[in-house]
Amino acid sequence: MQSQYKVHHLISELLGELNSKLPPENFVELINQQQSNFVVSQASVHTAKNKLTKYLQEKGLDISEFRKRFEILKTKQLYELDPFLYFLGKCVEDKRILDYLESMGNSSNIANSEITASTLALSTIPRPLSKKEMEEVRMQLTKVKNNEEKKLALKERKLPVMVSRPLLTRDFVIMDVSKSSLVPDSLGEMTAAQQEQVILEELLFLLVGVEGDYIQVAPLTMPFANRSFKPIVGLHPGIEGVVHRILPLCSHYSIVTRFMQHYTKYSVGMVNQRLAHVMKKLVKEHNILIAQLEEHFSQGNLTLQKLWLNIQPCLETFSFLAEVCQDVVSGSCRGGATLSLLHDKTYSLVGKATTQELCLHLTQSACVPYFGILEKWLYKGIIDDPYNEFFVEEYGSDEIFDDIQRKYEVVYDTYWEKRYSLNSHQVPSFLGKFAEKVLHTGKYLNVIRQCGKNVQCPNSTEIQYTLTEREYTECIEVAFAFASDQLTSLLMVEHNLQDRLLSMKNFFLLGQGDVFVHFMDMAEGELRKKHDDIVHSRIESLLDVAIRASVASTDPYKDNLKVDIVPYDLITQLFRIINVRGHVLGPGEQVYPAFEPHPSDLSGLEAFTLDYNVEWPVSLVISRKIITKYQLLFRHLFHCKHVERQLCTVWLTHKQAKWDPKYYSDWHGAAFCLRQRMLSFINNYSYYAMFEVIEKQWHLFTKDLETVKTIDELIAIHNDFLESCLKDLLLTTPELLRCLAKLQAICVNFTNAMIRMLPSPTISVPTQAQQNKNIHTNQQFECMIANFDKNFTLLIVQLLKNIESISKTASEHHLSYLLQRLDPNGFYMRIMEQNPGIIRQATEQNHPRGGDGGGGGGEIVMKPQPVPHTSGDDGKNTTSKRDAKSVSAGRKPKSKGSSVV
Repeated sequence: MQSQYKVHHLISELLGELNSKLPPENFVELINQQQSNFVVSQASVHTAKNKLTKYLQEKGLDISEFRKRFEILKTKQLYELDPFLYFLGKCVEDKRILDYLESMGNSSNIANSEITASTLALSTIPRPLSKKEMEEVRMQLTKVKNNEEKKLALKERKLPVMVSRPLLTRDFVIMDVSKSSLVPDSLGEMTAAQQEQVILEELLFLLVGVEGDYIQVAPLTMPFANRSFKPIVGLHPGIEGVVHRILPLCSHYSIVTRFMQHYTKYSVGMVNQRLAHVMKKLVKEHNILIAQLEEHFSQGNLTLQKLWLNIQPCLETFSFLAEVCQDVVSGSCRGGATLSLLHDKTYSLVGKATTQELCLHLTQSACVPYFGILEKWLYKGIIDDPYNEFFVEEYGSDEIFDDIQRKYEVVYDTYWEKRYSLNSHQVPSFLGKFAEKVLHTGKYLNVIRQCGKNVQCPNSTEIQYTLTEREYTECIEVAFAFASDQLTSLLMVEHNLQDRLLSMKNFFLLGQGDVFVHFMDMAEGELRKKHDDIVHSRIESLLDVAIRASVASTDPYKDNLKVDIVPYDLITQLFRIINVRGHVLGPGEQVYPAFEPHPSDLSGLEAFTLDYNVEWPVSLVISRKIITKYQLLFRHLFHCKHVERQLCTVWLTHKQAKWDPKYYSDWHGAAFCLRQRMLSFINNYSYYAMFEVIEKQWHLFTKDLETVKTIDELIAIHNDFLESCLKDLLLTTPELLRCLAKLQAICVNFTNAMIRMLPSPTISVPTQAQQNKNIHTNQQFECMIANFDKNFTLLIVQLLKNIESISKTASEHHLSYLLQRLDPNGFYMRIMEQNPGIIRQATEQNHPRGGDGGGGGGEIVMKPQPVPHTSGDDGKNTTSKRDAKSVSAGRKPKSKGSSVV
């Protein structure tokens, strides 16, 4: 049953729509008398529906539209639908109601009624409005528009209460008394006792922020400046002295009230809001004191001296509060900066017990919302900081993180590093020592949450501010230990991080060499092509076959390995990294320009590398930067194995030619000796790299891995392991890297020349034409071997000299092991002693001016070229006449895909 007021309202609206001037009370009374509980039956609804359908057919209207709208409303299960349909059926039966409604539809007042969708559906031809009707509609729309604009403007302005309603404030409101008709009596005409009573009443008003008649307030120069008061004319000197001692309390009260009014907005942050709230309670206690003093004044028991005696504690309190307010405003402090200000003031008030207790109370109260944010971050890994007050800043959100992971199938490498950072301006001074630990604690818990696990620190005690750091120090330490253990367990146990690292070591650092022996046996022909001509899927399938045919087939993470062909060689990549990192030049050292890539000449052997698929959260440890370091090590070791493989192939060729007198001559001895020196060099360096660097560093890394407690320590020791490997393998020192690269290039070019000029080990008897050609070029080829020998000797002498110099000057004592291994019997050291000028010559060789790489003073071409095919279908050597002419001129023969040494 509806209330009488609602019935009255509905009848008034109905009469207004019908333009009736009848009082609604008559109808309300009639309805209340006849009101009863009425239930519409389905039969009545069906009958009413038939009546409406018949009426619409008589009027020639569309029945299907009516039925369609009825079914739509019926599906919404409206309770009022059946009674309303029954009501319409009754209206159709009453001829008077129909006639009245038709007359109202034809009148001009229809413009004032609301046109509904059903009215539009029943109308066939719209009737044009008259000028008067259009003007009324325009006025109504203009009125509505103006009201909406006023509401929107008021919403956008968001004026403080003190601005929109200036009298609703606790601070002084300066009124223009010149226009007032009430003029107070002059103080000079009063006695001292009368002046005391008048001034006493004025002071009671001034102490609560109300301006008096005799003591008037001067305008402010700055929003939070001290209040000043106009001189009091005709006041007794004794009374004036007491008044001047009380007025500073009025000024302090004004500053505090202005701070309270300004710092209650959301934009100032929760810490400042909390501080203003605490001050509001202190102001309330002050107002209670003034009300009690006013009661004594009304009873005649209050004098100026008693007033001064009672307000002295308030003067000290409000003086300190005003100082805090002005410091917060002048420093634009918020969040952690406000807490640092209060903490420093608390410590500086040693010896002032009352004021220190007050400041401690303010600091403890202001810390409540800040510690709420801190607890949520420490115990759940969630940042709930709507006003940017916390010292941990978040960039992005969980939704952005999930979107990146979903789109790119891997987590962006630097996303996690940049997502959370420290804002040093918001770190409270009492939490400065623990800022990094707090940051890492929340990050650890957030990683676990990103993995879909609900995590909550079991010892989540409430953190409270104290002058001693012991309480919240223990809370932070406990939360940090819990988060570290949980994340370390997640990575090491659930995601088997140690097994993944071992898998990467076996593949990228050639821990299982048989994989790449099988791979090179199958893919060497494909990798000798230009990198643009290599079929990527073919190389991947060959690597997969090699893995499954080796001991690595049992590796559970072998499917994460994939092949990559990059458009630059290793030396280019390394020198670019060195240039980006920066290299401090030593005395007399020159700047080495970075090598520019030559994509058109790049072979597959130079462009081949491995890549690794890493999922979250393992990507925190095995990030894209870490994978790049693994790739640098792999490309270097793979190239060393390729050089060693080429020299072994030459050894087989030399072995065939050694027992055949038709091929053997004096210069073969020099070539065999040079090949053995090169093979000894590359074998010793490979042994040093694999056993004295990688295995040693891996042993230290796994030993540290057993004692690691936090994920940051794990990331640090993993990065140190890779950095140590890169450094010990000479890949981070430009001078050593250049010499090593040139030595490898000379070895590859030497093997290319030997394979081209000597018979294949599969050939049993050479042809007569091949025999005559070899005899013809013996003298010139001997000269070329001498050049190879000279260049190789100069470069290895330079490398050893640089290693010796760096091991002494830069305290890199581990390089002495490499020095002993590359020159075990002192052969090259004796060469340096016997030929002092060889160092200068080697230095010029390392800093060339240009020229032929095969000569004595030119630069060695660092870019090794692929070996061309040396035999046709019949196994005969197919060296062209142009190559023979090049050999006769003392140069290495040029061929397609090959350059002069």
